[in-house]
Amino acid sequence: MGEVRNICLVGHSGAGKTRLAESLLKLGGAEISLDSSPEAKARGYSVDLNLAYLSLNGKLLNLLDTPGFLEFIEEVYKGLGVAETALLVINAEKGVEVQTEKAWELIEEFGRAALCFVNRMDLENADFSKALAELRAKFGERFAPLQLPIREGGKLVGVVDLLERRAIHFDKRKGEIPAALGPEVEREREALLERIAEADDELMMQFLEGQEIEPARLQAALTEAVRRRLLFPVLCGSAALGLGVDLLAQQLMTITPSFSFEGVPGPAALVFNLAADPYLGRLAFAKVYGSPLSEGLALTNLSQGKKDRVKDILRARGGATEKIGQAEPGELVALTKLDGPAIGDTLAADDKVGKLKLADFPKPVFARALLPASQADEEKMSTALKELVDTKATLNVYRDEVTKEMIIWGMGETHLAVFAERLKNRYGVSLKMERPLIPYKETVQKVAEGNYKHKKQTGGRGQYGEVYLRVEPLPRGSGFEFVDEVKGGVIPNQFIPAVEKGVVEALEKGAFGYPVTDVRVAVYFGSAHPVDSSELAFKLAASKAFQIAAENASPVLLEPVMRVTVWTPSDFTGDIMSSLNGKRARILGMQPEGGRDRIEAEAPLAEVQGYVLELKSLTQGQATLQMEFQGYQPVTSAKLAEELLKRERRGTS
Repeated sequence: MGEVRNICLVGHSGAGKTRLAESLLKLGGAEISLDSSPEAKARGYSVDLNLAYLSLNGKLLNLLDTPGFLEFIEEVYKGLGVAETALLVINAEKGVEVQTEKAWELIEEFGRAALCFVNRMDLENADFSKALAELRAKFGERFAPLQLPIREGGKLVGVVDLLERRAIHFDKRKGEIPAALGPEVEREREALLERIAEADDELMMQFLEGQEIEPARLQAALTEAVRRRLLFPVLCGSAALGLGVDLLAQQLMTITPSFSFEGVPGPAALVFNLAADPYLGRLAFAKVYGSPLSEGLALTNLSQGKKDRVKDILRARGGATEKIGQAEPGELVALTKLDGPAIGDTLAADDKVGKLKLADFPKPVFARALLPASQADEEKMSTALKELVDTKATLNVYRDEVTKEMIIWGMGETHLAVFAERLKNRYGVSLKMERPLIPYKETVQKVAEGNYKHKKQTGGRGQYGEVYLRVEPLPRGSGFEFVDEVKGGVIPNQFIPAVEKGVVEALEKGAFGYPVTDVRVAVYFGSAHPVDSSELAFKLAASKAFQIAAENASPVLLEPVMRVTVWTPSDFTGDIMSSLNGKRARILGMQPEGGRDRIEAEAPLAEVQGYVLELKSLTQGQATLQMEFQGYQPVTSAKLAEELLKRERRGTS
């Protein structure tokens, strides 16, 4: 296919990324609707990473269209992880929006070359100059337009090519540059040439001396400047009307960096996305490195240590696929029938190849308990959950060991709602989602003892077992430790395991009704009967003895604590700090980072379980959140413990 270029479209929801991708594909002869899933159609916006390609002039252009809604940020990480260039799409009426800023943060983080397309210039209130000014104010002066829009009667009719100083009218008519644009054309062209000249010292001298620069030399320097991120070209048009899209395609095919990667001997591939196709099964989308990838090739999954073999190689274009026998380095393809690959896995013919790097995905921050709507749904749920959750890096599902609920973590309400709809649409599984119960635990605060004699006579053989126990607290996170301190055989050795089993069963439900942890239990004395003693008798005696000892050891409720990190514009820092303080949080620090404030805190899960929703409201969606389980801490206030437990019993948030 010749040169391969991978372009990731990013930006705020409503900027027209998908429509732009579809317009570009149309230039390659394909009429495709990218948002083909029922969940995307129902909402009118993208919820998954869309992959499609077009071929122009012997060059392959892969387009990775990403959602513009923050809860689906995983797809942006995937797209930028395998693209050489980002295409930042801006709504000409609205300029730089919340997700525009997040997208740019990730472009910077990934170090990608970037172009910007100011879209929707056909709208009445479109304002290219305002959008450009906002880009420069927010992200720096490296944004340089290659074009300026020509508008007549409130409509977009053409653009001025700044490098060639010529007007291009979309209706193909000839025309001069409008006089009103003259001063702006000269000003922006001067700034553009200065930026381009930074990529070439000799060119810079020509520029400073006012010499005329050859177009071919200028084009080569522009390409180099884009590759080195010395400038970010800005173009404009209307994807909906197909205006300026061909000019954008020309630039994408010429000034963006093509795939180039050294250091991988032999064929290798990086899995960047997974999908469950109803006809083809599990598809692993991968970027090819090293040398060509061919059907039948033996590979090793370096991340999992598994041997595998390439079956079908597919080139994807939206929901359609085309089988190819071989994929060249840089290509993005779908591989079928691999043995359980995960997102981020490296596949290589040579197992000495180092693992390829994709991205460190954000961790899920919003949890819900999953309840099957019927018995039939429950029977199908486990398989469907695994198949679907495995395709996403920001979904996590597990059975909570304390509450016994099936818990799913995602990025927010909409993210989980799409997940539930997909379960229904694809697998026929209906689920309800509720606020999860808090997985409280218990421990003891001091050393205490307890004993119990289980004695029962029923006419035949009786039951007898007497157990003396001592309990003491252990450091947080230690779990449970059992110690046998019996001397003189007062409890025969064969009954000691029954004593431990009785204690373990009693640990499941402490004074507050929750599992007991971080405790050492020692059995140090007891008595037995030569006929009536049994494993059951000692198990029951040990269980009761533990309950008595634990009650004497000042039991305390343990609550799960989360490490909370918030990135926010400084305008909202004070409000966020106040809201966290109102949630019994311990603020660990605040510092500027990347143009935002980073706030670190520890807070009880009971208080921040739905904090992502509150944060969204508090900051107009401009702050982002990460939350990880930190550990358990005691609730030392009896009144607070009572309030927390009452909240759980009522099932309210």
